Amino acid sequence: MLDIREGDFLVVGTKEYPIKAVLDFAKSEFNTPSFAKLCTVTASTKRPPTVNASTGLRSTSSTNLSNLKCMPLDPASNEIMVRYGTGAPTELLTTFIADAAGFVELILEDLKT
Repeated sequence: MLDIREGDFLVVGTKEYPIKAVLDFAKSEFNTPSFAKLCTVTASTKRPPTVNASTGLRSTSSTNLSNLKCMPLDPASNEIMVRYGTGAPTELLTTFIADAAGFVELILEDLKT
C-alpha cells in the first residue's frame, strides 16, 4: 500500500490539500485496469514537519511521494461529509490514487479562506 497517511498533504498543481482520511481499496471491485485509466491527474504528497523529541528541532515539510496518478478531485458524498466534516469553512473532496496493489481513496479538505 502507498505510504500516505492522515495529516499528509496531497499536492495537485500548486495547491495543497490536507488529507483527512485514507481508505484502502486493495481488494475491491474497483481494482480493475479500466478503473486505473480514470486516474489522469498527476499529484504528489508532502509530509508535514515533525519535531524531534530529543533535540527539539523541527524538520521541514518534504515531498514524500511524487508522480502519483489520481482521479480528478470531486466533492465528497453526503455520507463522507457527515462522517468527516468539521463544520469549519471547508469543503471535503475525494479522489482515488492507483498503485500496483490497488487503490486508496483520499478524503481531502479544501480550506475556504
